[in-house]
Amino acid sequence: MEKGQVNYLVGLGGWEHEVLDDCFYPHAGLTPAEKLSYYAGFFETVEIRPTFWDETVKAEDAKPWVDAVAHARTFLFNVKLHSLFTHKRTLKRDVAKSTQEILRFLQERRRLGALLMQFPYEFTNTSSNRIHLARLAEIFRGFPVHVELRHDSWQSPSFKNFLAENFLFPVNADIPRVKHLMPFSPKVAGETAYLRLHGRNEKGWLLDNYEARYDYLYNARELQEIRRRLDALAVRCQQVTIICNNTTGGKAVATALQLISMLRADKPGIKPLEVPAAAFYAFPVLRDIGTPYEQQGSLFGATGLRAAM
Repeated sequence: MEKGQVNYLVGLGGWEHEVLDDCFYPHAGLTPAEKLSYYAGFFETVEIRPTFWDETVKAEDAKPWVDAVAHARTFLFNVKLHSLFTHKRTLKRDVAKSTQEILRFLQERRRLGALLMQFPYEFTNTSSNRIHLARLAEIFRGFPVHVELRHDSWQSPSFKNFLAENFLFPVNADIPRVKHLMPFSPKVAGETAYLRLHGRNEKGWLLDNYEARYDYLYNARELQEIRRRLDALAVRCQQVTIICNNTTGGKAVATALQLISMLRADKPGIKPLEVPAAAFYAFPVLRDIGTPYEQQGSLFGATGLRAAM
């Protein structure tokens, strides 16, 4: 990559959501591997959600993931740390070992984006929680670890130094402007920024309703604002990972494709964006940015859809 050039990786918070069968995948009945192969034809990264709630996921489970994206040379996986560590604040040795093995498997094959540690709003800036973070940092030392903290008590002046001392990197999250939720900050440590777009459904966050929380479709003005934020992040690093997590109703698909279109707009000679036919017809806003792509032939080996950022 040339000096000064920024690599944007856009993807979703998971590829296996059932709602995507109606607004993204070409037909029903696809296996998880077939879905991932199709997904990698349009996006360059993804968050692995099963590692967040399933203690039994092992390194051997990662092999089908890697095989499914063989046609997508630069595709990267972001592993979401199990909620035992982030929400229950426990350190379970066997789950930690399995996670390390998954990370190592992906890293050795150059498919690892980051380990994502997403902490809940209740995880505030206390001495015991800082100790817990430091312990997790030690357990996963040697891997790129990005931390999402949602309570604004972490905005202390010393927090940047704390992250650096523990070889941790921040997540820049777009969430509603609700009291005590962490506001967006263009902080970057290292060469990679990590942006998660959760939507701005204020009522959903206040009600603490999962489906309502992520039920949000960004409008054109908000997407332009996010583009400016991306520009602010880009001057501080070489790569920006953008995860659309407004997954309720599949709205993350529309947001991700719109962002890809915006990021491609300034490049000369770029062909119109090919949009999955199911998404093209599910979200009218996508009709302004591309043409529908109809799946033909085998899902595996479907190449040429992804446009480098």
